[in-house]
Amino acid sequence: MNLILKFLKYSFILFLPFYLLLSCQCSAQEKPKSEKQIRSQNQRIEAQREFLRKERESIKAYIKDRGLDMERTGTGMYYTFLEDSASDEMIKTGDEVAFTYDIYLLNGTKIYSSEKKGVRKLVVDKQDAEIGVHESLKLMSVGDKGLFILPSHLAFGVAGDQIKVPPKTSLAYEIRVLEINKPQKQ
Repeated sequence: MNLILKFLKYSFILFLPFYLLLSCQCSAQEKPKSEKQIRSQNQRIEAQREFLRKERESIKAYIKDRGLDMERTGTGMYYTFLEDSASDEMIKTGDEVAFTYDIYLLNGTKIYSSEKKGVRKLVVDKQDAEIGVHESLKLMSVGDKGLFILPSHLAFGVAGDQIKVPPKTSLAYEIRVLEINKPQKQ
């Protein structure tokens, strides 16, 4: 009898946490969405699709109006080289790059420039910067000058920069690579 009581006592102690964990998971399961929630979610999805369609149209109009011949990356960035140095040494992750830049809204307004702010230095994929700038630099080598059109998700995103770039804004970047410093091998 004593052995049975010990068995029950230890069984209870061992299985109680397991039972509590299972009961918590069951109550935390997602409740079915109401018709109103589903309708609201579908409206947000459609609004985002419409925004993306309009953003693509404005980028294509910018390209057409300026008679540009640009390539498109898988992320939606468009680019063309204005000057090609013909160097084989491409920029890679971890390289520190010094470059000049001009940043424009798609209406042609210049909003930032290295003329005023100075040469920019950036460690590719290691420092905080617009995702599209990292992507742009990795297509370039020393002496190259390129024009890159970054859709909003590759530029300053949903919030903009809260200074000169409005929320959800595509931007055109003119970038010239001045110098590449490769990381030191250890």
